Amino acid sequence: MGKSTGSLEVLDKEAARNGSPGLVGTNWGYVIKPSETMLVRAAYGEMIALFFAVLTGMAAFGLWVIPGSHDTAELIPFKLAGTAIFFVIAGMLYLIAQRGLCHEAHVDLRRRELRTARRNRHGRATPVCAATMDEVERVYLQRSKASLLRSRLCVEFAGQALIMEVAEGSEAELAPILQRLAIDLNKIPRDAVVQRPAAETPERRVPTAFAAR
Repeated sequence: MGKSTGSLEVLDKEAARNGSPGLVGTNWGYVIKPSETMLVRAAYGEMIALFFAVLTGMAAFGLWVIPGSHDTAELIPFKLAGTAIFFVIAGMLYLIAQRGLCHEAHVDLRRRELRTARRNRHGRATPVCAATMDEVERVYLQRSKASLLRSRLCVEFAGQALIMEVAEGSEAELAPILQRLAIDLNKIPRDAVVQRPAAETPERRVPTAFAAR
């Protein structure tokens, strides 16, 4: 499973202007992308993660250049432990910044495959998980119980407790994407396209952009 390629063409320009999730066409299918607001927030998050990665990396080296610290042998084990911890933190933050914080779904009509991926601010996508369309049992809209929370568009797979979240937004924003996805997943019967309240949804989910990989 490789990185997504090909030029992108915005299919839902009105949704893009309004800051709603929308569809982006590719030469193999389309991408269900988050709103422009989420993209901006993700870009800022990546830059903050990269900034702190540099700081913690400098801190790892800084433990060895503190004036007078070379003459104290008792401090060496603590400095080694501190260096290792700072390097691990710096590496994790750098990995987050490189993989990106933007979560999106890929509907590959050529391979008949459904994927989730993380895209960074430079446009590079890193696959998170994938499943064939033949494994899909149903696609549904999970309404949020709280008015301030957003609804979620999810896909459920046959014989699995895991579900895949492909988009989030208001019901009005997700309804066209739900219908498009249901049409492309043509093995799903009409009554399998449902709107399910949050209480009925399995708690285990496929990792999203914010999950550690």
